Amino acid sequence: MSRLLSVSIPDALSAEADALARASGKTKSEIVRDALRRHIRHERFAEFQRYGREHAEARGVGPEDVEGLIDELRTTRA
Repeated sequence: MSRLLSVSIPDALSAEADALARASGKTKSEIVRDALRRHIRHERFAEFQRYGREHAEARGVGPEDVEGLIDELRTTRA
């Protein structure tokens, strides 16, 4: 199922989307859908990073500890 979403964008951005659609052989709707999917994936990844950072900080784990923890995990699972 599809839903119609009406958005307003500046003329310059619309022209860029038109040019990209022509160059890639896609419709402007496909270009916008692809961009929205990428943005959603990016936001979800950023959310996972925030979650991991918060939980690591709560446990006193910093970036300098990660490599050692990975090595330790690999040896215990080998």
